[in-house]
Amino acid sequence: MEKRKVFDDLLVRIDQMAREIDDMDEFYGEVVKILADNVPYYNWTGFYFIKDGELVIGPYIGRPTEHVRIKVGQGVCGRAVAEKNTIIVDDVTKEDNYLACSLETKSEIVVPIWVNGDIIGEIDIDSDDLAAFDEEDKRFLEKVAEIISRKLKK
Repeated sequence: MEKRKVFDDLLVRIDQMAREIDDMDEFYGEVVKILADNVPYYNWTGFYFIKDGELVIGPYIGRPTEHVRIKVGQGVCGRAVAEKNTIIVDDVTKEDNYLACSLETKSEIVVPIWVNGDIIGEIDIDSDDLAAFDEEDKRFLEKVAEIISRKLKK
C-alpha cells in the first residue's frame, strides 16, 4: 500500500483517539502502538517530554534505552529542542553528537511538539534502516504532533 495512504489512514485513527481518550498517558501509549504496529521501519517509537529543563522519556515501544533523561542540545533529541525544528538523520554514525540507544539503529527522526509557542516534548523514531525517513514521514509526524498539540490546548 502506498505510504501516503497508510499515513492518511493513521492520522484519522490518531485524531479519533485524541477525541475519545481523555487520559494523556493512555493516549500517548496508543499513539506509539499505532505507529510501531503500522510502519514497519519504525523500530523504536516514543516520546520525550520537557521536565525541569531536560527531556524525560515517556511512553515508547522498542528496545530498552539507557537515555531516560537528555539535556537540551545533547544528541539528536536534545538538538531538535535547541534548534526548535524537526531533524532527520540518515546515518547516525555520521553524527558527532549522537546518543546511541541501540547498535541496530541506523537513522532517526525527531519531531518537536509545540503548545502555545513552547516545545513541550517530541516524537522520536529510530529505524534499523539507513535513510529510512523522508519528507512524507516528516509531514506525517508533524501532523501527529499537531493533533497532540490541539489535544493539550483543550
